[in-house]
Amino acid sequence: MNITSFINFMPSWMLFILIIIVGMLIAEAGAYIAGKRLQKGEKEPDTPVNSALGAMLALLGFMLGFTFSITANRFAERRELVIRQANAIGTCYLRTSMIPERQKSEVRKLFREYVDNLLQIQKTENVNVPKSISRMNDIHLLIWNQTASLAKEDMDSELRSLFTSSVNEVIDIASERETIALLVRIPSILWISLIALFIMSMFLVGYQIASFDIRRIYSLPLLIGAVAMVLVLIAEMDSSEKKGFRISQKPLENVREMLQTNIP
Repeated sequence: MNITSFINFMPSWMLFILIIIVGMLIAEAGAYIAGKRLQKGEKEPDTPVNSALGAMLALLGFMLGFTFSITANRFAERRELVIRQANAIGTCYLRTSMIPERQKSEVRKLFREYVDNLLQIQKTENVNVPKSISRMNDIHLLIWNQTASLAKEDMDSELRSLFTSSVNEVIDIASERETIALLVRIPSILWISLIALFIMSMFLVGYQIASFDIRRIYSLPLLIGAVAMVLVLIAEMDSSEKKGFRISQKPLENVREMLQTNIP
């Protein structure tokens, strides 16, 4: 399991607490080392330490903002894909009215199962996601087989082409959504960089505090908590399994209602 999978698997509250504990321990380690140097009569010049700490915190802030921007854009893209998928399914379902009855009844039945499957993946906690995705891929193939059979039917070629393009769009959007929702994640190297910067920054904060012979500073937990909160938000948006930023499936629910109506 790589670090991205580990972070996405961990509950958000546990990740938040873990980051705070690690941050406090690292700051204490920095303070301990600085305290030992003070006891030996060694003291770092204030300016280099302050400059290094300021640069490190600025770099950490930049990386947090950069990563947050990536995940926010991807979250918006996942939300847009739900709308596009709902529109594509609805359009394709309506266009079944233009194909022969044999294919129409079969395709409509498959689309009803397809939408139910999509909603089940998003709303059911213990659903077998790989099995559901496999079934959706099977439905894609079954719908395409029905579409391919239209070549043998005596029907208008433009109507056939119009329906075929609708089916292609449904399949393409489903593939795109599956890729973005399940496969595209923050790279492990980016998480490692964030964690390394966080550790180095907290170490320098603790070191600087002890360099001034101050053993307690109440703003330190607030700083660590703020960083932890941003990291948890990033992890929440990056994962499609976590509840905090679960995308509304209302467009697909509306489509499911439409599929239950009697459309000629």
